Amino acid sequence: MAGYELPDDPEALRAVLSEKLQSGISRMNAHDVHLSILKDEVHALKEANKTQDERLARIEENTATLVDIFRAGDGTVKTAKWFGKLLIWIGSLSSAIYALYYAIVNWPHKGV
Repeated sequence: MAGYELPDDPEALRAVLSEKLQSGISRMNAHDVHLSILKDEVHALKEANKTQDERLARIEENTATLVDIFRAGDGTVKTAKWFGKLLIWIGSLSSAIYALYYAIVNWPHKGV
């Protein structure tokens, strides 16, 4: 209570101290009410967060199959590319062989 002039009379001192205690009690009650409001808000936020977590878990479960399909699709695309490269080689070789065969069978001076 430094800085406050306290009365010398015991009854006046008692009144001043009682008033200070009452103002402190009222401030503490106001803080207590504010804290209880904040606790309720925190509880509501935790409930909302729990609901969001449940929704996210459901979404994750539902999209897990799609993710697996896309991952499998990546493997399928790689396999198709390899198969396509193989077909290009086989097609090129077979067309070259056919061109040679056609040239030999249809040779221009074969007696025509």
